[in-house]
Amino acid sequence: MKRKVGLAVLLTVVLVLSSLFAFGGVFAKQPADDGGGKPLTILVAGYGWYYGIPPGCINNSEAVAMALDGEMVKARDFSGTVIAKGKVYGIAVPVIWDDVMTTVDDGIAEFDPDIIIGLGTSGGAKGIRPEPFGSNVMRGCDALAPGTPGMVCFDKEPIVVAGEDYMRGNLPYTAMVMAMLEAGNSSAAGHQTGYSDDDPPLPMATPGWYMCNYMTYHLAMMTEADPELMAGFIHIPQRSPYAALFRYNALQDLEPYSPEWYEELEKELSPSLELQRIIDGIRIVIEESLRATVQ
Repeated sequence: MKRKVGLAVLLTVVLVLSSLFAFGGVFAKQPADDGGGKPLTILVAGYGWYYGIPPGCINNSEAVAMALDGEMVKARDFSGTVIAKGKVYGIAVPVIWDDVMTTVDDGIAEFDPDIIIGLGTSGGAKGIRPEPFGSNVMRGCDALAPGTPGMVCFDKEPIVVAGEDYMRGNLPYTAMVMAMLEAGNSSAAGHQTGYSDDDPPLPMATPGWYMCNYMTYHLAMMTEADPELMAGFIHIPQRSPYAALFRYNALQDLEPYSPEWYEELEKELSPSLELQRIIDGIRIVIEESLRATVQ
């Protein structure tokens, strides 16, 4: 009888241990919590294709957004401890007036972000340039081939009738620039203040008057409506192959060895940066945004 009871107890113990191992019970190694609390959600909205991009290429802004999509970015303190973290969701935004904010709004509805970072490429930017201010002006046409039916154009019209002349986002702009420079990444701040000139049209802030400014202004309006949301816009340079291809195509359109051809040949190339450097810089932008949420 005692032997039967002993076997029954032993069998019970074996079954219990097997269950614990099978379902990862107390003996299973639990994943270490690296700190930083609950991950935040970060929406990176990069402008996509536009007419004039060299064949086979995509917009730098879309390329960066897609490269960071799905990444868990962590902000650390001076001791290396994780103090905040967030998962990135990248989306491509059409360079079409009517689709810009509807696409961003769709991303907001899908991902419910805590932080929104808009990205656009500036052919004249020498480094990554956070843009604090957007102005209440829009100018230009949908980035489609000239003559495309239904193309929408504006000529210095207000984004919001009777809206604020300038709207400021709430990203940690200065901290971003300083952190990128410290990491050896080219960066400069956009205009840090609005303008006082009341004569229309409004003086142009560094985002310009095209769709980059349009997103800058709209994101700033969102932060005013919801102070818990962090949002703003960043201009990035074109990547190096773009500058070379744009120059090559310009030379191809001119009579070889003509005075105009030589004049184009001798021009300095437009500012550019390698794609990986841009991705690294925007990762720093995200880190500083995360850091600002706990300070």
